[in-house]
Order: sequence, then C-alpha cells, then structure tokens
Amino acid sequence: MQQESEFANCRLHRKKFSDEMKEIREILQKISELEPNEKVFLVTVVDVKGSSYRLPGARMLISSNDEFFGMISGGCLEADLLERIKQSRSLEKPFVFLYDTTQDESSIFSLNMGCKGIVKVLVEPIYQSSESLIVEALRKSIEKRETQVVATLVGSENNGQIGGRICYNRNEGFSFENLNEEIAQTEALKETIENFFNQKQPQKLETFRLNEAEYEFFIEKFTPPLKLLIFGAGYDALPVVKIAKQLGWTVSVIDHRPAFASKERFPEADEISVVRAENLDAKIFQDENLAVVIMTHNYEQDRIILEKALQSDCFYIGMLGPKRRAEQLLSEMASSAKVKKDKLYSPVGLDLGADTPETIALSIVAEIIAVSKGRSGTNLRNRTGSIYGRY
Repeated sequence: MQQESEFANCRLHRKKFSDEMKEIREILQKISELEPNEKVFLVTVVDVKGSSYRLPGARMLISSNDEFFGMISGGCLEADLLERIKQSRSLEKPFVFLYDTTQDESSIFSLNMGCKGIVKVLVEPIYQSSESLIVEALRKSIEKRETQVVATLVGSENNGQIGGRICYNRNEGFSFENLNEEIAQTEALKETIENFFNQKQPQKLETFRLNEAEYEFFIEKFTPPLKLLIFGAGYDALPVVKIAKQLGWTVSVIDHRPAFASKERFPEADEISVVRAENLDAKIFQDENLAVVIMTHNYEQDRIILEKALQSDCFYIGMLGPKRRAEQLLSEMASSAKVKKDKLYSPVGLDLGADTPETIALSIVAEIIAVSKGRSGTNLRNRTGSIYGRY
C-alpha cells in the first residue's frame, strides 16, 4: 500500500512562504496556467502521528520544471519528494508515501528534524486537460463560496483505487472519480460524508469495510475562505487590507466617501463600494465565514453599521475606539441587536502594544484569526497539549 523513506539529511531553499489559503489560491492559479497535457504533481498530507510542522490537509504543487508552491513540512520532506518525482516523471497513478521522523537523531536514517513524527502523504499527477475533482472542489469553495466535502481513498487492498474520490456539496449532491461503483455507493461512506458537513473538524481518516476488504478514506471539508468586510477607507485601513490579502482572505472595503473608497487607494481589495451606512443591504452581512471591522471614525455611521452587523451571521465584529464608546453605542440600540453582543470586540485587536497603523492592523488580523479558530491569542509557551489544538 505504501513506500517508506528513511534518509539522512537535506537542505532546501523555499520559493516563498504563504498562509494555507494563499497556498491553495496559488496552487489553483498554477494549475490554470498549465499548457495542454502538461503534468504537475499535487502532494497532500493525509495523516500525521506525533509532531509535524504541518497538519493533514496541507498541500504542495510540484511543477514540470521542478518548482514547488506550498509546503508540507519545514523543508526536508519537500526536497526528498522533489528528487523522487524528478526520477519518476512518467508516474501516472497516485500513490501514498510514508515519512518516519521518529528515528533517533544520531541514526544515519534520521531526518534530523527533531519533530519525532510520522507523516503520510498522497502524491498524484494533475493535468490541465483533465481537471480532478479535488481541484474542482477547491475552486468551488473559493469562487462560489460553497462548502465541499471530499473523501479520497488513501489506503486499500486494491492499490489501483488509490486517489479515487467522492465529492459532495448540498447543491449538486455526489460526484465520483476513479472509484468503482460498489465502493462509491457504499451507504456508510456516503452517510459519513453528508454528516461531515456539520462537524467542526476540517478533516479525518476513516476506514470502511466492503466485502471483507478495508478501504481507508481521507475526508476533508473545504469551507469558503474567510471574508473580511472593512467599513472605513481611511489611511489606517490600508495595512489591514494588505495583511488580510497576504493570508488569502477575500476583502471588501466600504466607505461613503468616493475620494477614499477607490481602486487606486486599495488595489489589492477584491471589492470596493461607495455607500452610506443607512443604505447598506443587510444581505452583505449574512455569511458565517465573515469578519467585520468597523473603522469609519464616524459615530453615527459606526452605530448603524454595528447594529446591522450584530443582527447577522458574521462570526466577528471588531470596532476601533475605546470601550466606553462601544458601550455608549450599544446603549442606544434596541435589545434585539444586543443579543449577539459577545461577538463584538472593541477596542479591536490583540494586546500587542500596537501604536502605528501597521502594528494595529497586525493586532486586528491576529485577533480575527484567534477568534475564527477558537483560540485565546496568548503565548504558545503557556499552552498545555498540542499547539495545533487537534480534534
């Protein structure tokens, strides 16, 4: 079912570092730029035991000219995979590969990474001319903002099925790729995939039995990227947009002043709108993956925006200004708007001692990340247990 690698040491200079969502966007962009019949390799971490730099679901693309985009470890695994793929460019079928970094560091077989973990990766060829279900699912989650659940076969007694997939979304139902009908129509598998929509964990490994054989699936949930809605197009909003885009977020800027809300001032923003708070459509707030930052520096505009945001599905509302200002704004609102006041963070941002537009922006974005992941934003050295907070 899998091969195993044990090697002594390696060095690698990475092309660039990027956050996970930015990695996915970059990988999809590179796939869209492929020439007809050009082949690249998509590498996915499907299981980790012990310690590892990246978690299951991390991805990397190895191009036809041996460049790579994304990362699956701190460097050594990438270098080894690159060498293996360079030596087997004719590979046409997906395969699973196991890396063991638990060897003693004095061993000639050790990776000498100090992580003490076992990492299982799926390697699969991708062509521009025959887009895979995984690429299609990732695109839909970003472009259509539709949640997708994908189950990939990563272990079986029939290696010819490795890399076969089932994809599910609530608008289109099930679709299949490189799986025989008997496996694809397994009721327990389909039920697990449907139920995964409502679970918090982003991925898991699960084994199913069919006709006395076991099939191991890597099940992932792709949710739409975090969307950031910034109200206020002042100078202090510029670094917030810049940092958020570096993370691969979808960013919109809204201001009632045409001279401020312009593409020239915010070239990286996905959308810019000129509209007064009282004319805002409540629908723009109805997204459970939405974070709202209010920085208009206008009391009345802030009050209207805050009241609408508090009655929406957004998971985070950050507002510039002192705590007493936020309390005053809340006191002027109807009680129905205050039901969800716990998602209001004002003063906005983590306590970093920030005192410049750039550091304040960093503290705001860091707080959004912490809230979205259910974390406190405190020092990792004070945390007990896994720093990743695995499910």
